Amino acid sequence: MLHTRGMKMALNEKELRREGEALQEKLVGYRRTLHACPELKMETPVTEETVVRFLREAGISEITTNVGGHGVTAMIRSGKPGPCLALRSDMDGLPIPEETGLPFASKNGNMHACGHDFHMAALLGAAELLFRHRTELPGDVKLIFQPYEEGDGGAKQMIAAGVLEDPKVDAILGFHNACIIDRDYRPGDVLVTPEATTANIFAFSAEYKGNGGHVCLSASRINPVYAAAEAISGIRALALRHPSAIVAVTVCHGGVRNNIIPETCLIEGSLRSFDRNEQALLRKEALSVLNDAAVSTGADVEVRTTIDVMSTKNDRRLYEKFCRITEKTYPESGVLPLDPVPFIGEDFARYADLVPGYHFYLSARPEGSPYPQHNPKFDVDESVLSKAAVLLAAFALHWQD
Repeated sequence: MLHTRGMKMALNEKELRREGEALQEKLVGYRRTLHACPELKMETPVTEETVVRFLREAGISEITTNVGGHGVTAMIRSGKPGPCLALRSDMDGLPIPEETGLPFASKNGNMHACGHDFHMAALLGAAELLFRHRTELPGDVKLIFQPYEEGDGGAKQMIAAGVLEDPKVDAILGFHNACIIDRDYRPGDVLVTPEATTANIFAFSAEYKGNGGHVCLSASRINPVYAAAEAISGIRALALRHPSAIVAVTVCHGGVRNNIIPETCLIEGSLRSFDRNEQALLRKEALSVLNDAAVSTGADVEVRTTIDVMSTKNDRRLYEKFCRITEKTYPESGVLPLDPVPFIGEDFARYADLVPGYHFYLSARPEGSPYPQHNPKFDVDESVLSKAAVLLAAFALHWQD
């Protein structure tokens, strides 16, 4: 655990915590409102409208909507020269029917089953704190509310729309709630590492095409199920050769009856690792396996890349600053090492490849809950919302100290 002495604080850390804790009830309201209306991918107009309404209620008026789709940015100006720090939250939900039984549960067939509603509420809380104390900021703060984190589309489109420019972003901070059920973390634990906090992910689909017919004609037909089976076997062999990575096929669709050779068979899977060189090799080998399976069986194949995002390149200096500020603000708990790092993906990595960035985790698993992220019964511990907001605000206020 890191310790510092005599760090100058523009705003007393106890006062910042007190102000953050006073927002707790409001943040719970934000989270529940957003939880009830989850939207998918880039199609988040209701979420966008809700975020903008809450920002305006906090007094923030410099807001840009429809950034790369339904993304939102907002500026908090200090009124003096200085660097621009971005704080980023994701916005989208998942196509999972909710089974929590909560009074504010979604009823539209989608669900905030990854906690992005928690992230938005925390950033809205940080925004209110920073707007109050904007003259104490060392520069400007850009708030980024990004759709479509689930699937690697939102960061890419917001970057293409210029989210890191005008004003130019000098550094970026983001976080994810850590509801990892097989680790002994308490709600509110802050989990850090100077290395990558998210994995490289290459996700693919391969549709094999043959010429279907009655099964008695097997000798003269090209069976795409055999091509898919050969590809799955090859991917499995890759997994054995790369034990430090995750290599998996998770979807296989083909055929409708035992006496019909289908026209097509589809497989999907993903490769996950932390070393970028190993990921490049894995990607090359997997594409070779998928194509060779078609050649050896006579089938045609259409291979598509559905996700191709790199591990988060965390900036060492920002990591050290984040640890110091967190330990000063929460000396009773400080930070804990994230070890091992989970094999999850995050397109925050796209920002951190372009500007210095840091990504951390905050444990928000309810005590005793057996339900992880992406489960229809998933929930978060709302009591740590104010801590998440204070962590973001504290960093923005003191990262140039």
